[in-house]
Amino acid sequence: MPHSIKCLAAICAGLCLAAAASAQQLPRSFEASPDVYKVIAQNEQYKVIAVTWKPGQKDVLHAHPASAVYYLTDCRLRVHAPDGSYRDALPAAGFALVQSPIPGHVVENTGSSDCRLVMFEPS
Repeated sequence: MPHSIKCLAAICAGLCLAAAASAQQLPRSFEASPDVYKVIAQNEQYKVIAVTWKPGQKDVLHAHPASAVYYLTDCRLRVHAPDGSYRDALPAAGFALVQSPIPGHVVENTGSSDCRLVMFEPS
């Protein structure tokens, strides 16, 4: 029995490492969806990214490093996880946040107007 537990633990550890490696291989937002995410300024430390989703528009699966976000407009967003689950968000114009790295996801504008924000990410 102890041998089977060690094997199960090794398999679980391998799956976790594979999932982490897979998440690391996802492109950044501006690479995956340059029609939505546009790098408007950068240096060796930071990227400033202008983001616009048209009504009904979805971006492509991507991930983000730790970042800061400032919403320019009221938004109605649906954030889709790779497993098919989702959550809805209604950030208002002027809302700002600093966030930890975000694993793979797709964002959809479920509103009737453009959703615009500015992201600040490390280079």
